[in-house]
Amino acid sequence: MDSSAKRKQPSTNGSDNRPAKKSKGGSGGRWQTPHHKAKLETLKSKGLEAGDVGISTTTVKGRERQALEEMLDICEQYAEELYGIKCQDTAEAEDDEDDDIEAAIKKEVEGMKSADKAKDSVFEPIRLDLDCLTFIKTKPPIDPVELVKQICNDAKDAKDKTQRRSRFINRFTPVTASAKATDAGLEEVAMKVLGEHFQLAGDDNEQAKPDAYSYAIRPTFRAHNTLKRDDVIKKVASLIAPRHKVNLSSPDKVILIDIYQTFCGMSVVDGDWETLKRYNLHEIYLAAAKAASEATAKPGEENAESTTKPESSS
Repeated sequence: MDSSAKRKQPSTNGSDNRPAKKSKGGSGGRWQTPHHKAKLETLKSKGLEAGDVGISTTTVKGRERQALEEMLDICEQYAEELYGIKCQDTAEAEDDEDDDIEAAIKKEVEGMKSADKAKDSVFEPIRLDLDCLTFIKTKPPIDPVELVKQICNDAKDAKDKTQRRSRFINRFTPVTASAKATDAGLEEVAMKVLGEHFQLAGDDNEQAKPDAYSYAIRPTFRAHNTLKRDDVIKKVASLIAPRHKVNLSSPDKVILIDIYQTFCGMSVVDGDWETLKRYNLHEIYLAAAKAASEATAKPGEENAESTTKPESSS
């Protein structure tokens, strides 16, 4: 028998009958750098636990993974700018058809080492089992509130699309402490978070917290039906001393409560939370673009008005 008949015919791709390129893995035909492999490894972990802190992020539906990649890149940039923490190179190397087996093995070993180092990283991306929601765990010295606010403040200067850092991220919610989503867990995390900003009910030492901040409570519930919205608000408000007044329109501080399944996270942010579009990065980008467009059109309108003088009455 002709030996050529025994050869396995190559698969074809399309009508031109050209041999299809062999895929080297689930990276869309690209080699992954060790750092990228480490990030993908962390995505295997799902779910949040009591004690986790970080940033909850809503995303475009179906784009959770891309949003998580964007968020991790942004966080790593600001970690260096705000805290002097130099993260690993996030660049991805393109696939090289001439890579030999030895180079492939070397990259695989580097990826395994990088995955171990990722466990000590100040950021850990979490892909949750809920549409449009992701989470980035943070470790000290990262302050989720400071980090999110700086990202949003800088986003106000993105006058056009080329300056935007993301396409799939929507709203940030910083979480500085968390517990189980139960009555006891809610009180536990509230006492810890609120005590850093407010005088607590039953505490007679007003000098410890001289500023009588007003506040608003903004809870969010996802995949949870045990704790009720009104009960959560009443419970948290009851833990704050009466000298701090509720102000829903222009509070000094906003208490953010994020309840997801059995997880209850909380943080206290400044009153400009509303001005910063409730930390919705996409909305901030749109507002910045609109303001830039109006500023560009305004000089032309003024020139048109100056050249058209009203007729004088006789």
